[in-house]
Amino acid sequence: MGFTEDGGLKFHGFTYYPRFPGQQDPPYEPSKVLMVERIRTLKHRPYWEKDVLTKLGLPMEVKSSQAVIVANTPSMCAQLWKVKHLIRVTPITFPQGLPEDGDAAGARLQDNGELVFNPKLKSDALVAATQSKPEDRRDYLDTDTVKKHLRLKWLMPY
Repeated sequence: MGFTEDGGLKFHGFTYYPRFPGQQDPPYEPSKVLMVERIRTLKHRPYWEKDVLTKLGLPMEVKSSQAVIVANTPSMCAQLWKVKHLIRVTPITFPQGLPEDGDAAGARLQDNGELVFNPKLKSDALVAATQSKPEDRRDYLDTDTVKKHLRLKWLMPY
C-alpha cells in the first residue's frame, strides 16, 4: 500500500482516490457469516455452476426461498463469486449481540440478515424439550393405524 503522485492510495490491483484530500473512511467490520439464497433456477445451467451450488447446500431440489449460512472466508467468497448471478448474499448482523451463554435457542434469522433473540421462543423450545415424544403417548396414531381405521370406516360406515 502506498500513495501515488496525484493523491491516490495504491492498493494491490487498484488505486483508490478519496473524494476530499485527507479523507478517512469510517471503520468497517465485515460480517463473519453470510446468508445465501438461490434466486434463479438451475435449469439449463452448466454443470460447474450446479456443482458449486450443491456444495453450498442449494441443489436443484431445494426451493429458491431456502437459505443457507456460510462462513465469510476468501475461499467461500471465491465460490460465491462464480455463481453471483444465481444467488443473493446477505451479511448476518447481530443487533442484540451474541448470547452470553452461547445458547442459540430462541434465535430467529430475519430476511434482512438480522439474527434476533426472542426469550419467548427460548421458553417454547424448553417446553418442547421436556414434553414426551408423540410416539410414546397412548393416544398417538401412526400412519398404518389411521389407514386401517379409515378403511374399516369406509367398508362399514354404519
